[in-house]
Amino acid sequence: MNVYRKSLVVQLVLFIVFFVIGANMIITFYLSELIPWIGYVLIAVLVGLGVIGFRIYRKKDETISIVTQQEMKTVRYLLYGYFIVYILQLILSSIQSMEAYLEIINLATGSILMLIALYGGYMQYKIIKIK
Repeated sequence: MNVYRKSLVVQLVLFIVFFVIGANMIITFYLSELIPWIGYVLIAVLVGLGVIGFRIYRKKDETISIVTQQEMKTVRYLLYGYFIVYILQLILSSIQSMEAYLEIINLATGSILMLIALYGGYMQYKIIKIK
């Protein structure tokens, strides 16, 4: 499948955003009382990455990369997995009876989200560099 290289770079930036969101779950849980402005830092980082992604997408780069069907499926399953884990974290953290396990839930889901984002970023980097 032919894909513009700039689209692959934007997807790489998206996986970096996913990594930041996963790290934010862990950092916010442990540091939100000590550093109450940590949310503003997250917003600034996400806006900065959004601007970077938009600028990359607006470039006039017409380079085409060839992506195999297997690579597309892998990226798709990574995105599905990220979505499922993120929704699961939102549901479990809102249940009152799970409040005793909130630390474990945030640590586990944040770590899983970061691992998914790292692997997705690695896949995108591999596709961009090799092809």
